[in-house]
Amino acid sequence: PFTGYITMHFPINLQPYTIESHWLNPRVATRRLLFVYAHPDDESFGNAGSIARYSRDGVSVHYICATKGEVGDVKPELLDGYPDVATLRSTELAHAAHALNMAAYHFLGYRDSGMPNSPDNQHPQALVQAPVEQVAAQITAVMRAIQPQVVVTFNPYGGYGHPDHIAIHHATLMAFERSGDPHWQPAQIEAGLFAWTPRKLYYSTFSDRWLNLGLKVLKVWGKDPTKFGSNGDIDLLKIVNEVTPITTSVDCGDVLEQSDRAVLAHRSQLGGMENMQKIPKFLRRRFGSTEHFTLVSPSPRKHETDLFTGI
Repeated sequence: PFTGYITMHFPINLQPYTIESHWLNPRVATRRLLFVYAHPDDESFGNAGSIARYSRDGVSVHYICATKGEVGDVKPELLDGYPDVATLRSTELAHAAHALNMAAYHFLGYRDSGMPNSPDNQHPQALVQAPVEQVAAQITAVMRAIQPQVVVTFNPYGGYGHPDHIAIHHATLMAFERSGDPHWQPAQIEAGLFAWTPRKLYYSTFSDRWLNLGLKVLKVWGKDPTKFGSNGDIDLLKIVNEVTPITTSVDCGDVLEQSDRAVLAHRSQLGGMENMQKIPKFLRRRFGSTEHFTLVSPSPRKHETDLFTGI
């Protein structure tokens, strides 16, 4: 179902690197939107609705994915026909991107670092082992190539504290601040790219109302909210304390079908989320069809309902 494939090469000061770009819909669009996250599924589990909505509205939507999710938990039977977890999860991303009608998705080529303090953090190809300037240079190359007006990434805590989420946050922030400077990564300019400064930067966020309610329930049950999850490595209190304020709310109620297909494409990572499809659509439209963001730059002046407000 894909219309093309390219690999972009750019030298940087630290070492050569490769960006693996998969083009699905290389149309010319006046509005361009870039999401920058760490793993296959981050785009769908967090922002499938917004990607589907803006793609439908003629926006060229791109996704930078820093890793291929090599150390994600996968049921053995799902690996039938796939040589490894990375191939399975990158294939799932391909199907999700097709469902969302993305323009393209771009892999930066790093290895999934795993959860905090896990042995995978120390792998030499892990994202957390890469210098932030190197990762930022790759993101800059994509920014200069596609020239997005709007960029979205994780907040400083990476949503729930995943090391890769935090690493890609810092690299994206650096790229956003420097991509318009022709003296930053001049080899890219010499290769034919133009310095480009996106107009707006957002963090993905959410209403913490239900999470706060869950914390109260855990307290009643005598559970430790700082050691949540199957491995006890998720700190719900820290997540609440690090949530950034909602400045922008995007209504995605009329693209539920596309966003559902994207979420379900990541079948190895669903963890029961497929049961969400059993909730009547009118209830989901009423209570779960809005995605939230924090406008970081420029400073927000009023609540928005569109990522392209002011552009």
